[in-house]
Amino acid sequence: MRIFSDIMAKPGPLPRKYAFAGPGFILFFLWAVSLSSCSSNEVNAPFHAGSDGTHHATGFDIEVFDDYTLLSVYNPFQGARDMMFRYVLTARDNNNDLPGHLSKFPVIRTPVTSVICLSTTHVALLDYIDQTKSIVAVSGGEYIYNDGIRKRIENGELPGIGYDMSLDYERILELNPEIILAYGVGAEAAAWLDRLRVLGMNVVIIGEYLEGSPLAQAEWVKFVAHFFDKQDMAAEKFSEMERKYLELTAMAAASEKKPVVMSGLPWRNSWFVPGGNSLFASLISDAGGRYLWDNDQGRENFPVDIEKVIEQGSTADYWINAGAALSGADILNTDKRLGSIRPFRLNNVYNNNARLNSHSGNDYWESGIVSPHIILKDLIHILHPGLLPGHIPVYYRKL
Repeated sequence: MRIFSDIMAKPGPLPRKYAFAGPGFILFFLWAVSLSSCSSNEVNAPFHAGSDGTHHATGFDIEVFDDYTLLSVYNPFQGARDMMFRYVLTARDNNNDLPGHLSKFPVIRTPVTSVICLSTTHVALLDYIDQTKSIVAVSGGEYIYNDGIRKRIENGELPGIGYDMSLDYERILELNPEIILAYGVGAEAAAWLDRLRVLGMNVVIIGEYLEGSPLAQAEWVKFVAHFFDKQDMAAEKFSEMERKYLELTAMAAASEKKPVVMSGLPWRNSWFVPGGNSLFASLISDAGGRYLWDNDQGRENFPVDIEKVIEQGSTADYWINAGAALSGADILNTDKRLGSIRPFRLNNVYNNNARLNSHSGNDYWESGIVSPHIILKDLIHILHPGLLPGHIPVYYRKL
């Protein structure tokens, strides 16, 4: 059983997409292949991103033509290969005939005015381009941190439509959204994704969680922006975010000291740590640190024996992202032996749970997706206090 690379294995609520993918993924993969074959052009499109100014993301492509925009999504499920979904976007007032070869793809009129979000990360992407007003329903509303969305939920203005296999299809049909922002993880997603498609819903698959770097993940805001005719806003805001992120990376790279960072917390007798090419490892490197398991070549989390972690932790300077722990006592209650790990003894344990709602919904996994420069700033402040002495951490807190 494997877990996605950008999530530390830990208990507690996460965005719905960040979950374990079990052995049944083969069945899901076969379903996805059949679905994508119905949505793919007979001509093989190049698997790249970049025709509309993308520089980091590899999971989507945007091609702009006179009367329409063609959006392509590549391999949006764990383990997928050579898979593509395509969407044709055209203006509401466009009466020109579209090329015949596009008839096999969903045609969506823009700007979209109603959308259902199946992940908290989708809320963050829409908030970034000031389009949360278009959200007509959500999944997992109790875990959403966004204040405006929370108020709409609490006032009864924004209904929940259930989770995964328990989606409320009748309510979805009543709402009749123009698009549903969805995701796919394991075999269990096949049934409900296919059901939505059969019901005539425009299901837009978002695969930002599979990107290999924080900027690549955040760049999915450009993809989503095209549905709302907000591409110029998204490009401008992303460019500024990118500039800040790269400036911070350069600042941290100039530091001679490279503190060693460990991560994770035992859960169900297993200690999963991020792979050496994971988003977390990328963040630590960009923050001027050295990840303890940077010799690993994978992106997904992998298990390490608790005894081995305790042994290797003797060389670490900091412990970042300590599972669901809210205090040092929580760590000791997990396993008293963890108190002997060097960063714990040095009081250098930090967790990414500074922003939790009343249901433990964590904003790190929500707005953090479009704020990698702020997360990076937090980490630099932790690893190199002298570089950003006036910074007050946003997503991180010291345990």
